Amino acid sequence: MGLYIARDRNTTVISRAVLHVHDGRRVRRSWSALVETRVPERHTPPDRSVPVVVAIGLPPVLVTLIALRFLGIELAIVLGVFLLLTLISVVPAIHGRRARRSRQQPGPDARRLTAAAERTAFDRAVAIADRISETWPALGNLVDVPAAEALLADALWEITGLLVRRQELSAVLADLTRPDFVGLSPADGTAERLQAQIRATKQALSGVEIDLAGREASLRRAEEAGRTFIREREMRQAIQAAERSLGTQPEAARPADPAADLAEQTQLVLSAYRELTAGLRPD
Repeated sequence: MGLYIARDRNTTVISRAVLHVHDGRRVRRSWSALVETRVPERHTPPDRSVPVVVAIGLPPVLVTLIALRFLGIELAIVLGVFLLLTLISVVPAIHGRRARRSRQQPGPDARRLTAAAERTAFDRAVAIADRISETWPALGNLVDVPAAEALLADALWEITGLLVRRQELSAVLADLTRPDFVGLSPADGTAERLQAQIRATKQALSGVEIDLAGREASLRRAEEAGRTFIREREMRQAIQAAERSLGTQPEAARPADPAADLAEQTQLVLSAYRELTAGLRPD
């Protein structure tokens, strides 16, 4: 199951369902289970659709014609111009809000990251996942790419859930520790309840931080395992090429066992990938 991301300047939305983003630009990456769309930062051009033009132009014309009959030409022109200027500023804004509401909204399972710390942490996790995917061509048949993509998508989805939770708890803690709450009397029962909630929130936040750090570490281990495997293989190939070129033989102190070394490195890679989704909670 894939993972879909939509982001603009202030919000990152992550969903298991396809996200439809107006004027979005898809980010190109080497693996297909992660689909990211970015909304470009640009000014929206004036809306010149027929309904908007009619809504702006028709009322001033009608008002001017009616006023000409009863109020005279000067007052009719003033009323018409005033109404035209008012509608020019109001109608496009109303129409734009309605258009945005009419677009398809993310499903109920979509997760939103708005705090800078959480968005940065998610970007960091995505960057690691991208680097992991870059090792797959060199790993060859060692990695089942579709299965690995699904594992990475699941791992990022779990990290997203933790980031959403951390974002919520951080907001709760900020509200509980407002400066104007500090002056409450210790003898007040409300102050005791406040301190209890602060301690509980900090404890919950600490648990989320520990879980999040563990999942980020699993991503990094998967990346490092793949790169280590590639580096070890390239090193052996370089040594063998040098031996063939120089006509030298490896030291006889210990018989080389390439198969055992390969099996060990392979097991490290596979273990790192299995660890990505170890202990995942069901959605």
